[in-house]
Amino acid sequence: MGHVRRIPGKQKRLLTLPARGVNLALMSDLPSLWERGNQCLHAQKPAEAVCFLTEIISVAPDDLYARMTLGLALGDAGHPGAAIQILGLLAERLVHQGYLLPAIAVIKHGLSRSPDEPRLVQLLHHLHIRGVRAKAGQLAVPPPLKVNRQPVQGATAASLLAMPLSDRLAQCARIGCELPPAGAAAMPQPMPLFCELDAQAFVETVKRLQYRRVPHGVKLLEEGAPGDSMMIIVSGHVSISKGQAVLCQIGPGAVLGEMALITHAPRTATATAATVVEYFELGREEVAQLSQYQPKVLQELVDYCRRRLLLNLLRTSPLFAQFDEESRSRLLEKFQTVSFSSGEEIIAQGNPGTGLFVMATGKAQVQIENEVGQTVVVGEINPGEVFGEISLLHNKPTTASVIAEGMVGALVLPVLEFRQVLHHYPQIHLYLQTLSADRLKASRDAVEDSGLVDPDDVVVL
Repeated sequence: MGHVRRIPGKQKRLLTLPARGVNLALMSDLPSLWERGNQCLHAQKPAEAVCFLTEIISVAPDDLYARMTLGLALGDAGHPGAAIQILGLLAERLVHQGYLLPAIAVIKHGLSRSPDEPRLVQLLHHLHIRGVRAKAGQLAVPPPLKVNRQPVQGATAASLLAMPLSDRLAQCARIGCELPPAGAAAMPQPMPLFCELDAQAFVETVKRLQYRRVPHGVKLLEEGAPGDSMMIIVSGHVSISKGQAVLCQIGPGAVLGEMALITHAPRTATATAATVVEYFELGREEVAQLSQYQPKVLQELVDYCRRRLLLNLLRTSPLFAQFDEESRSRLLEKFQTVSFSSGEEIIAQGNPGTGLFVMATGKAQVQIENEVGQTVVVGEINPGEVFGEISLLHNKPTTASVIAEGMVGALVLPVLEFRQVLHHYPQIHLYLQTLSADRLKASRDAVEDSGLVDPDDVVVL
């Protein structure tokens, strides 16, 4: 098993649970214990670090992050069996309490040292089954976890350091395996994307996840920066902002940046850690590696992103606001997902209309070329907006071009399906006619203001 990286003293917990029977007088010693434990880890002295970590969990038995660190340090000190035992017990406890993503994080730490450890791989399969069944509403209440009938007494770092090495490691392992009593089982919290994969693809994906832990204030994503990875929040909260405006906060189970893997688009918002945050990151390179022998991973990722994209459009696009949920779902099934590179023509001036578009990610310019070859920008299309409807409604060729500004993701309803939708959903026809009239007027106004083209040469997208 590999070397344990230094763990900052102020970022100690994977998950904080209510303390039971903690001696508050001893709690004041925890910062110094963490400091000394970190010093040992940094100096690559895991056999000494385990003494301070063991005293920490003796004082604060619900500090799961300290217990996980103890397990990893025991492995590095020459006791890999104890490491697997402690990590397995922690993962089982987290699964029992419904925290599937933190459980994956614990197992991931173990697999990073021993990639094919049977117990950890088996736990991943069990965890995956619970997540899938919970999502389908078919999860039975699990039996209570086994209780150790002979509790192990805690120990101080000083007493452990005085022991021979083999006795010390054995005692630290016994204390590390003694978890506080478990409460009742809980329904699992969301496990996004992973539930969409089959069991083997899930295990292989977990092996390639990058685990990150960052303090408050660190930017996970930055608006306008290139995007080549997606992130899944394991614990903590993240603030989402655009420009100077804070839009919202998200927490465990949220997915960030997944469209970048599909569209290669730059980040559309900034994500900043509002607390200590743990998250998984999956990059485009890892997805490419997985897809070589697990093709389902890439397809499921594309399908997952498409569903997320559709759900976002359901909430934000005026086109779908007038329908109930069932009608929205039926309508969205008829759309296809498309993407465009920066500068690429989405709609070309003078050509027949190809379909009704809904902008999903990115933005585009609407341009007209006049008789002497000059280009006039008459509008901009942003996420959630519909375009391409005018030429279809009026059965005319387009008299404007739509050009992608940066990477663009969109949905398109092809011409034949568009005709069928108008027939079955008259409210769409009315909405698009109103939108068409407004845009025609706006286009005339823009052309008149520019003084470059004939006012009658209107935009027909």
